[in-house]
Amino acid sequence: MNLLKPFQKGLLITASIILVCFFYACSNDEITQQDIAQELSEVNLLTTITEKNFQEPKELYTQLSKKYGFEKEGLISSEKTPEKLYSGINVNIYKISTQSPHPDGSGRNITISGVVLIPKYKDRIVWFKREKIPYRIRFVTPFTYTSNASAASVSYSNIFSIPDQVDQLVPLTMIAQAWTGKFAVFIPDYPGFGDSFGDCFPPFVNKDAHNKSNYDFLKAGIQQLENMGYELKDEMLVQGYSQGAFSAIQFTRFLETNNLKRVKALSAGGTPALLDQFILRARSESFHPHPFFFPYAYYGMKENNLISIGEDRIIQLNKFASGTYDNYDQIKALYDGSNSILKLQFALPNIPSKLLMSDFINSNPNDANSDYANFFNVLRENSIQPWNNQCQFRMYHGSLDNAVYTNQAFEYYNLHRNNGGNVSFDYTIGEHISGYLPFLLKTNDWFWDLR
Repeated sequence: MNLLKPFQKGLLITASIILVCFFYACSNDEITQQDIAQELSEVNLLTTITEKNFQEPKELYTQLSKKYGFEKEGLISSEKTPEKLYSGINVNIYKISTQSPHPDGSGRNITISGVVLIPKYKDRIVWFKREKIPYRIRFVTPFTYTSNASAASVSYSNIFSIPDQVDQLVPLTMIAQAWTGKFAVFIPDYPGFGDSFGDCFPPFVNKDAHNKSNYDFLKAGIQQLENMGYELKDEMLVQGYSQGAFSAIQFTRFLETNNLKRVKALSAGGTPALLDQFILRARSESFHPHPFFFPYAYYGMKENNLISIGEDRIIQLNKFASGTYDNYDQIKALYDGSNSILKLQFALPNIPSKLLMSDFINSNPNDANSDYANFFNVLRENSIQPWNNQCQFRMYHGSLDNAVYTNQAFEYYNLHRNNGGNVSFDYTIGEHISGYLPFLLKTNDWFWDLR
């Protein structure tokens, strides 16, 4: 055995030299943009929520249930999730900022952001003793917003000043999830909001832009938490509602098909899955409750170089409820990040024939020679595609949803199953807006019980 020692020592030295040379070569010549992005990430403490200033969401659940006419038996209680299991735990809200590719495909970078909610203490208290148990990442993609004031990195800095009950419900509930001591809650800002406000137009239905931004935010958040001494489980729970469902499913598919991160469970509610089919139906409706969808999707594609067709082939200049728009810059300006969805609801006509050009409404989506062909192809390419998911996957949808059509979500559910994927589908009470509460409570209870 002693005769082998010089050989072992020489082998160790040689291996060390090779390793150093390899590291040096990589660090100088082969550092990717994503590596650079993580080196440039930043973390800032926005606020700490203490037991004294925490307003539990349980009462708000009850208020909203009455507001929307839900019977008690129509909802599950979610009693476990707002419960403060550990006395004295404070929740820190950290803002995470990092670099990510611009959604226009130019190769430029923008600074993206979001928040992470996690208990202040690195050691979780279990059975009256301090013990380091990893936190499970709960990644929550937001539902649609058009105002920068609604971005997580902005609104979570002072949640008790949020005037709208539904908007306030989200941060209160997410804080409650962190308070339990089980979750590190990650909530990204969509590109065009938070730190990237004014640097790009929000890529409303661009799956690649969402995936890249979400992944860069996730990596930066994990890196910063681990640098602070937190331990995280090597698995995630992902959830999203409405646009958030679109983003959550696309992101989970991206993570699983590229073997980037293990996802334990995926919960999606009110999902706009088949974008081309959604537009086909919505464009010919006599009434649509959320007309802001149309220009938002159009400009999200046009300003990020996915389509080139002009506004005059899609959107009418008309005398709307709020007045006459004389040029398209005035319509585009509605999406400058200063207007809430409620304001846009009143600014735009909810009758598609008064908002959309008749040629667009009557166009054949399968006509390859039409100037609308690229528009519909982009919608198809960005629709959610089935995959053989490894995670547990549940879809929820309001049975009365007339904004993001229930039957189209169910159509995707069947498509996913027929292509070998595993998913369940649950009809919930309510339409698109009121359907959020049942989705949230069901997701809370499901995620809580996962082992």
